[in-house]
Amino acid sequence: MTNNIKDFTLNGGQKAVVWLLGVALIALFVTSLTYRMSHPGNKVEFQQQSKGSGMPGGMDGMNEDAMKNVRELMERMGKEPDNMEIQLELANSFMMIRAYGRAQTFFEKVVSAEPENIQALMGLGMCFYQAEQFDKAADAFDKIVALNPDDSMALFNAAIVKKYYLHKHEEADAQLKQIVDNPKSSAEMKKRAEEELKRDAHAEQ
Repeated sequence: MTNNIKDFTLNGGQKAVVWLLGVALIALFVTSLTYRMSHPGNKVEFQQQSKGSGMPGGMDGMNEDAMKNVRELMERMGKEPDNMEIQLELANSFMMIRAYGRAQTFFEKVVSAEPENIQALMGLGMCFYQAEQFDKAADAFDKIVALNPDDSMALFNAAIVKKYYLHKHEEADAQLKQIVDNPKSSAEMKKRAEEELKRDAHAEQ
């Protein structure tokens, strides 16, 4: 397995990981205008960037914008080193260009200052996943669940990592069932969880 998410296309478990990565990364790309430091557990409306979607040059343009944003944010951080909003934006921008190690550094700074920042914890979990540090990835997602038991995305992420990489099938199934049984879970998340409950992790690998 490599760190390139394009490689996760062969089987059911890997397709599930692609889906969770894609949805979570969409959330991470949001700017600080939607970041509420005083209420880190609040649900924020995330919006997918559609510019260049599906086009060969789309990602390059997005990466160029992200690099420009990184430079601007680094300048701002030099003036406001304790501004966690800037740190989070930097982490998101590094995620956009798949510089996961750099992104992890800034996510960790935010989590250190704000242990209950759900967006930063989600990003940190994704960075750990990319680095194949699956125990740490599951732990980050579980911390979100501890803060908000209704966070179906964190539950799903944790369950997928546990099911296919940590082989903790009972824990994974329990979290998937939690999504299905929770009336607050979206129809899409319930569908994904139900599909995973029907899959045999051993057969998929």
